[in-house]
Amino acid sequence: MASEWGSKRDELSSFNRELAIQLAKHPDVQVSVFLPRCDQDEKNAALSHNITLVQATRRAGFQDETHWLCCPPKDLEFDFVIGHGVGLGSQAQLIQANRNCKWIQFVHSDPEEQGMFRECSDAISKGEKKHQDEVDLCVKANLVVAVGPKLAEAYRPYLQDQNVFVLTPGIFTDFFNVAQRKQDGNKCRVLAFGHGNAEDFSLKGFDIAAKAVAKLNDAHLVFVGAKKRDHSEVAGRLKECNIPSSRLRVRTFTEMRERLEKQFSEVDLAIMPSRTEDFGLVALEAMSAGLPVLVSANSGFGEALREVAFGSQYVIDSGDAEVWAAEIEKVWTKSREIRLQELKAAQDSYAAKCNWKEQCRELVEKMRCILNERSRSGATIPEVGEQQLGADLLGAVNQPHLLQPAIEERKDSRTNEEDTMTLSTRNANGSGKRKNQAESTSNQGTVVSFKCDV
Repeated sequence: MASEWGSKRDELSSFNRELAIQLAKHPDVQVSVFLPRCDQDEKNAALSHNITLVQATRRAGFQDETHWLCCPPKDLEFDFVIGHGVGLGSQAQLIQANRNCKWIQFVHSDPEEQGMFRECSDAISKGEKKHQDEVDLCVKANLVVAVGPKLAEAYRPYLQDQNVFVLTPGIFTDFFNVAQRKQDGNKCRVLAFGHGNAEDFSLKGFDIAAKAVAKLNDAHLVFVGAKKRDHSEVAGRLKECNIPSSRLRVRTFTEMRERLEKQFSEVDLAIMPSRTEDFGLVALEAMSAGLPVLVSANSGFGEALREVAFGSQYVIDSGDAEVWAAEIEKVWTKSREIRLQELKAAQDSYAAKCNWKEQCRELVEKMRCILNERSRSGATIPEVGEQQLGADLLGAVNQPHLLQPAIEERKDSRTNEEDTMTLSTRNANGSGKRKNQAESTSNQGTVVSFKCDV
């Protein structure tokens, strides 16, 4: 499942799209992306990667359009549904109960740790509650996938013997061919990404970024991500960190990928000084574009970089603005040619170790094993009709804590083999081939089916 095909909302969409593209390259996998809305251009773009977009039917009474994803089209056949976090995991468990498919839950955040750094009165209690929701979803899923090593370490203690697959995002193909400038200007332009709102200002280390740049006379901070109505507030918070207005630029988040590519080619360095970061996809996107980066050691991307040749020089284990200023200056004093050469070496090393193709191949093997376990059980479970779930959905999906009771009530009437795969999704001859759903479109999720016998 997915919220969108493009990347207009957040960086999760970039990850989700790349995951779908990489899974679709596997010869034994057919991928459909189920999402609330999409247009013909997006459908065509997806089809160029052998991916079918399946648009959800609008459902009256839901507060969020991603809740439409609870009911995939009846003619869409699939073996697995992939959910992401609380936002898309809630729908996945209803789909699993209704369609008797397997469920893979991706975890992208550690809300409990984030809550310790957020600047609002109930941040800690909210983080604790959301963390428990994440864990509860993981426990119910057939397979848990942690995005990066940091999150794998965070969730394993809560999942006991449950298998946790680690998928560390590789280089993003969208940005791989961005052309970097060959010569330096007179100013060191430092890029930072984020909304810059009061709640996340300290969490994302934007105060560190502003103070560090302020200490360097020839450095300018380009802050990208503020909402239009928040421009002045974000600029005000940054200027409180002693950075002069003449060396600060605050820009809105761009919805066009082409403009984001241009941002990466206009600056000299991207920094991610977060006090904690679950992974740091935007920093990986910058590195994918060939732009030198400096990232916090307390991030999934930082941990991954430390494990590859030439990567440690881009990881900073400090929250001190003085240290960040010194590291920025160290990068800037090198010639642009040397900077880009060093970054290319780290980029190649990272791409070799954190390889999308290899990791997706391993994930597909995990999925194959899960289906083989179903085959050995030989049981079937009758599907629950959409009408039967209607009343539960309207009340439960807007109140996530009610989802599980609704599902358990339905499961009570079934066989105890709740994890088996319905045989009705197979052809009569057992070939397991899926119908081509080229007309469909979807948001916030990925649906995967195997084309081969398993």
